[in-house]
Amino acid sequence: MTDKDIRSEIEELKAKLESLSATGGQGAGQSASAAAPRQADAADDAGIGGGWLRDIMKQAEELMGGLDLQLKDVPAKTALMIFALGVVTGRLLSKRD
Repeated sequence: MTDKDIRSEIEELKAKLESLSATGGQGAGQSASAAAPRQADAADDAGIGGGWLRDIMKQAEELMGGLDLQLKDVPAKTALMIFALGVVTGRLLSKRD
């Protein structure tokens, strides 16, 4: 994005904020739902470079969803022990250098 694009987006957001403030927040749900398509359009405008980023974001969301389901099946003590083991391993590896 160029400076002009960023500045115009800031001005647009300021205008939206003022209009929402004037209406007392009515239609805030509409603004939130309208933001998602606008973000998708921005990603489409990015062209080829945005395609790989979109793929990575999709894979990350799928991974996090899968991890969330797997972590629900793991007892809390086990999860804490795995986390502690990771911390200890990280500390030992960092001291090795």
